[in-house]
Amino acid sequence: MRIRTKLMGLMAGVLFGACAFCGVFAVNQYMNASVRKLADIEQGKLELAERAFSQVGTREDFDKMGEEARDAYLRYQFERCYDKGYALLKGEKCIKNMTDYDIRAPHALGDEYAVQKLGESYLLIMKKELPFLEDYWVMSVQDITSTWEEGKEQAGKYGEVFLLVFACSVAAAAAVLRHMLKALEELRAQAERIKDGDFDKKVVLTSKDELKELSDSLNLMSDQLQEQIEDLQFLLGAMAHEMKTPLTSIMGYADSLLHVRLSEKQREQSLEVIRRCAGRLDQMSGKLMQLAGLYENEEIERQTLDLARVVQWVYEENREICREKGIDFQVSTEGPGGKMEVQGDKMLLASLFNNLVSNSIKALEDSGKIQVILMPEQSAVCVRDNGCGIPEEDIPHVTKAFYMVDKSRSRRQQGAGLGLALAQRIVLAHGAHMKIESRVGAGTAVTVFFLRLPERSGDFTA
Repeated sequence: MRIRTKLMGLMAGVLFGACAFCGVFAVNQYMNASVRKLADIEQGKLELAERAFSQVGTREDFDKMGEEARDAYLRYQFERCYDKGYALLKGEKCIKNMTDYDIRAPHALGDEYAVQKLGESYLLIMKKELPFLEDYWVMSVQDITSTWEEGKEQAGKYGEVFLLVFACSVAAAAAVLRHMLKALEELRAQAERIKDGDFDKKVVLTSKDELKELSDSLNLMSDQLQEQIEDLQFLLGAMAHEMKTPLTSIMGYADSLLHVRLSEKQREQSLEVIRRCAGRLDQMSGKLMQLAGLYENEEIERQTLDLARVVQWVYEENREICREKGIDFQVSTEGPGGKMEVQGDKMLLASLFNNLVSNSIKALEDSGKIQVILMPEQSAVCVRDNGCGIPEEDIPHVTKAFYMVDKSRSRRQQGAGLGLALAQRIVLAHGAHMKIESRVGAGTAVTVFFLRLPERSGDFTA
C-alpha cells in the first residue's frame, strides 16, 4: 500500500471521528439544554400550583381527619388547583390521576426529571413532594414530542453540515498531502539524480517549512559532493601531472649516468637532482591532497623562504630537459639583487614554478627561450617564454581544471589541462595573485605577485 493511500485513510478516519464526536456532543448538549429549559418551566408551574394547594388546610387539620376522608378531600382540592397532566401520589399509590397515562411505578423516577418514550411520543416526567403533607407527591407528565422532534431535525441539519465539512476537510487535506508528497517525490528524484552522478539540477521549493529546509540541505549536499568529486578528479589528474616532471628528470639524469661519461662533479649533481626529485615524489601526494581541499581543517605549512633558492631548484630540475630540446633556459633578477623572502610552503611553491616552466617548455616545442625573472622590488616572479602563446579569449579560462587551449597539441604532449589550474590553487593558498599576459605567436608571461614581507633571513633546503 502506497504512503498516499495510508495517509489519506488515516486523515479521513481522524477527521470523521473528530467531526462525529463533535456532532454527537453538540446534539446531545442541545437536547439536554432544551429538556432542561422545559423542566425549569414545568418546575415553576408546580411551585405555583403548590402554593394554591397549600391553602386548602394545615397539617393539623388533615391529622384530625380520617384517612379516607382526607384522601377524598385532597382529591377534590387537587382537581381544583391542578390542570390536566398531573397526578397526586400517596407513597407509591396514585390516588388522583389527571394524566392520559397509567402510572404504574412512580418510585422508578429517581432523578429530578426524566424523559420517557411511549410509542411515538416523548414524555417529560417530574415528581415533587408536598412539604405540608407527609409522603404525598405531585407527578407531572407532559408531552414534549414537538420539542424532541425539533431536536432531531436540528441533528439532521447538523449531519448535513457535518458531511459538507467532512468532504471539504478531506479535500483540503488531500490537497495539502498531495503538495507534500509531490515535494517528497521531487526530493526522492533528486536523491536518484545524485546517486547517478547528476549534480546540475536542483530541487526548488517555495514553501517555508521543514521540506524546504530538507531540499536546501539536499541541494547543499549535492554541491558539496560535486565539489568533492571535482577535487578528487583534480587530485588524481594533478598527481599524474606532477609526477611526470620529476620522473622525466629522474629518467634523464639516470640515462646520463648510464650512457654518458661524466666528471665526478657532474655525477654528483645528477645524483643530487635524482635524490631531490625522488623526495619530491615522496611528498607530492600529501601536498596535493592538502591542496585539493580533502583535509579542510589543515593549513599549508608556512615558513620564511628565499624565492631565489626555490627558483634555482626549479632551474636545476628542468635544465637537462631544456638542454635536450634546445631551449635557452635562464634565471635572472630584475633590479637590486639579494634575497626575496615570502611566507609559504617550499614544496608547493616549487611545484608552482615547475608547472609554469613545464607549460613554457610545451609551448616552445623544440626550441626557444624561457626566462624566470625575480623582481624583489615588486615581490614578484615572472616566467616568460616566446612560444606559441594563448588566444585572448582563452586567457580567462586557462586556470580552470582540465581546460586545454589546443587539445590536439595537449594530447601529443600528454597534457591534462591541470598545470595552470594547480598553479592557481597554490597561488591562492599563499594569498598571492597571478597575472597572465599572452599573444598568439609571441609568447606568454605569467607573473606571480606575493605579499611583501620585511627583509629577514630565510632558508630553503631541498
